[in-house]
Amino acid sequence: MNPSPLERAIAAAGSAVALAKLAGVTPMAVSYWKVRGVPARHVVLIESATGVHRHDLRPDLYPEAAPTLSQIMTDTTPHGQSGKPSVNTSSTLRGHP
Repeated sequence: MNPSPLERAIAAAGSAVALAKLAGVTPMAVSYWKVRGVPARHVVLIESATGVHRHDLRPDLYPEAAPTLSQIMTDTTPHGQSGKPSVNTSSTLRGHP
């Protein structure tokens, strides 16, 4: 059976006590999270400390994992183009030197 996202966060932190210290809560609070879910105010901190994505911890609040900047740039750049803005040098203002 696969570990839950919270169990993965606990393992990444080293223990439930270590995760509690990171989040500034008691170990008993972390135990309650196993039943009730991780409170919204702790999700981003746990993500940054353990690498467990916020979407995995609270899919109700974060329905999709946000794309990274490099994913956004890759997705918006057409194939064969550098992604640099192009300058149209053929259109000059007539009558102006």
